[in-house]
Amino acid sequence: MDKEKYHHGNLKEEMIKKGIELLTNSGYEDFSLRKVAKMCSVSHTAPYKHFKNKDELISAIIMEVSKSFENSLNEIVNKYPSDPKKQLVELGKQYVKFMIENPDYFKFIFLSDFSKPVNISKDDNSSYEGGAFQVFKASAINYLKSVYKNTIEEKDLSLDILTMWSAVHGISVLLLNNSIKYDGDCIDLVDKMLNEKIIKIYDTIKLPCDSCK
Repeated sequence: MDKEKYHHGNLKEEMIKKGIELLTNSGYEDFSLRKVAKMCSVSHTAPYKHFKNKDELISAIIMEVSKSFENSLNEIVNKYPSDPKKQLVELGKQYVKFMIENPDYFKFIFLSDFSKPVNISKDDNSSYEGGAFQVFKASAINYLKSVYKNTIEEKDLSLDILTMWSAVHGISVLLLNNSIKYDGDCIDLVDKMLNEKIIKIYDTIKLPCDSCK
């Protein structure tokens, strides 16, 4: 069977998938539709049926990567809308799970030419509009407000959020880089980290009675 015909139905998706790999490993300057076509085993003209140029493919890649990660986290948020603690823990586990299962996505989001940093000041932390960090941040704020009974302003939660995110993101990096090898289920490890260390600290917080009213 002709390879180009075989790929006709899913070539666009295949190009995005292979494009992520090429863009992450080679960068923008060495990225081309011709190289992606070769990776997909189709003629160098086939990609132009779906993308006008490499920038259009890159835009599709950015959309695919960011939305896939963001949507995977939003699934957890929507699953536990009324349980802030459970939502945050499960969100952390999903964050790590997604990164481990999609290492090229991780590299693209955080290590490629297209990485967008989370902007942090001494008073607050934020990100570009949308994005997976914003999903995590919103969940963390929701949980922390439930702990502090809305007695603390969002700007004063900055270090708490950064600490939580650093734990989740940090274990993702360590696992992806094989910096640690865990002989059990790594997602269970994340669960223990969050529940038995981070969440446990907040469970011990005692507010003044007049603040709890």
